[in-house]
Amino acid sequence: MSAWIWVLIPIVAIIGGYIIDYQKNKLKWQNQTSSNESELEEIRLITQQLKKRIENLEAIAASEPDQFSNRNMDPLERIEMDDEVEKTENKNRVAHMATKKENG
Repeated sequence: MSAWIWVLIPIVAIIGGYIIDYQKNKLKWQNQTSSNESELEEIRLITQQLKKRIENLEAIAASEPDQFSNRNMDPLERIEMDDEVEKTENKNRVAHMATKKENG
């Protein structure tokens, strides 16, 4: 019986070492995953902001193509769009101009 104890002690130590290493790696993977998720959320936010800015640029270009190339004004002043009402007005303006061009 005592011979089995001498065999079991190293086996338990080896298995315990593998379990500890597995748990450490599991924690590292979880930290990387949470870091990747926060970066992904930040990228989604930036993408949404860029989409809004593109929509605003399209509305400006469609409504005032001659004045759009004016270089005297601050470009961020014309591009930034924080108001949902302005976004809706721009969409309506672009849609109206598109139907106007189609009809004649």
